[in-house]
Amino acid sequence: MFILLKYGIRKTPIGVDEYLIKCPSCEGHSWADLMIICNYYHFWYMPIAPIGKEANIHCQKCGLKREGIPFTANLISNYHEVKNFYKNPWYTYLGITVFSLFILSLIILSITR
Repeated sequence: MFILLKYGIRKTPIGVDEYLIKCPSCEGHSWADLMIICNYYHFWYMPIAPIGKEANIHCQKCGLKREGIPFTANLISNYHEVKNFYKNPWYTYLGITVFSLFILSLIILSITR
């Protein structure tokens, strides 16, 4: 019997805001629209675990658009202040939680027998 396994990586936007960045195209500090996206692994459309964040940038000065840039300290100067605003959504941890509860229940059942 053949079973279709639907798995892969999905993306969901976390937030959009405007930040002062150093644009790689015009090489100056300019304002840019920044969209933060959470990547998570899913199995049968159920989120298992978040695996990273990326950013989409649109420079307002020169019009440069970049997608899929890793959301790290190299991207914006006040990264350590900003990263707390863009946390992974709670439902991206659903698979880890269900799997942990399943293992915990197996352990408790084996102890009580």
